[in-house]
Amino acid sequence: MSQASFIPLTGAKWAARSEAYASLISEHLAPSTVWLDAGCGSRLLEDDMDTLEKWLVGRCKLIFGMDPLSTWNRNIRSLLQGSLYKLPFADSSLDLITCHMVIEHLDRPRSAFAEVCRCLRPNGVFIAITPNMINYGIFANAVATKLIPEKWRLRIVHALDSRTDEDIFPVRYKANTMRGLRHLLRSAGLRIHRAIGLRQQQAYWRRHPSFERAFMWLTPIQVLLICAHKPASKTLSRLTQIPITKVQAPYSISSVPEAHLEHLLAPR
Repeated sequence: MSQASFIPLTGAKWAARSEAYASLISEHLAPSTVWLDAGCGSRLLEDDMDTLEKWLVGRCKLIFGMDPLSTWNRNIRSLLQGSLYKLPFADSSLDLITCHMVIEHLDRPRSAFAEVCRCLRPNGVFIAITPNMINYGIFANAVATKLIPEKWRLRIVHALDSRTDEDIFPVRYKANTMRGLRHLLRSAGLRIHRAIGLRQQQAYWRRHPSFERAFMWLTPIQVLLICAHKPASKTLSRLTQIPITKVQAPYSISSVPEAHLEHLLAPR
């Protein structure tokens, strides 16, 4: 039976988006996988999904979390501060790169995807989940971002969910249609493996859901889920497998042995 058969999914409606994302990730995990979660924040998935996060993390050889600001993550021990525009990894050093609700914040998605391609090994995989601009709520947020002061926009966001100001970042939506996202990934050298539109499960304004039913019917796809891989080049020689010990130390990049890191991290 495949690894994904044992994945601890709840099947709950509220968890559908994260569980679809996690299921796709699980298809590309193996005991030898070196994984980077870019824009990791404080956790891999949404709140109340700790069991699933631990299950995913436990099925790879090593996972790095990278974020411009975060110094702590619930389930990732090895953290880096860095940018998708200049990943701190050597060429062809990673098997899997994931982005959970990150692409919408990128001002230069083409450059970020080119960096992803550079760091992936041949046949390495990139998986991302991001809002769909062709959804009434996401489109309204994009318009609000351009037309109203940020403090007013934050008030609207707070009315829709429980995030703090520190967890809300400026949005760009420069790669947030399926057609545009596929084009940008291909232009960066990646080949699309799967492209999935995830339906909106509930209204944004939960106090008045009937008001939104028509909009939900007209623009049902709320989130884009995409999986792409780096094609293997016929000219590439077989890569040397680098042994990496299991991380046991505190939440710091220093927890990985330096002799192993030098094969993965780009020279400064």
